[in-house]
Amino acid sequence: MHDLTIRRPKIEEARIINDFFEVVIRDTFKKNNIDNLVDLIDIEIIDKQNQLDQDFSSNGNDKFFLIVTSNDGIVGSICYGNPNDLIIECTNGKLQDIPEIGTVYVHPDYQSKGIGSMMIDAILKEMKSKDINKFCMDSGYKTAQKVWCKKFKYPEYYLIDYWDEGSDHMIWNLNVDDYIK
Repeated sequence: MHDLTIRRPKIEEARIINDFFEVVIRDTFKKNNIDNLVDLIDIEIIDKQNQLDQDFSSNGNDKFFLIVTSNDGIVGSICYGNPNDLIIECTNGKLQDIPEIGTVYVHPDYQSKGIGSMMIDAILKEMKSKDINKFCMDSGYKTAQKVWCKKFKYPEYYLIDYWDEGSDHMIWNLNVDDYIK
């Protein structure tokens, strides 16, 4: 893992980053046994592409991305920005002013190698440097929920059967200083 670099994305990389989103999102849906939700997959891909566009058009002020590159190309992404509508709705607006960390994706060939933790550490340091002391996260993917529960413990908001029977949604409300290394 010596060839990994974490950095800001370049606008000329937009196409390859968007291709990366598509690979990871399709893999995530498959691993969560929801790959039959083709329309939702397409919506998720477009949403991530729009978030990347927000980063480029605002120079990181609306959405702030970091990517991880290796000799193989883009292998990870993470961003922070305004919380998504689902977080605002499910918390009755209580987290509307708390930045959300999202788009935490690691290429399937690079998962379980510490890249996600590396990205969380980097984005938290970036947030701290901008005097951002709180953040929130959410997840409806069972595979990601296991990771986030291990790293961040139990969520503040646990919405049972939100997506369907047995498909919960979780929202964390956290302090940057509790997780910065």
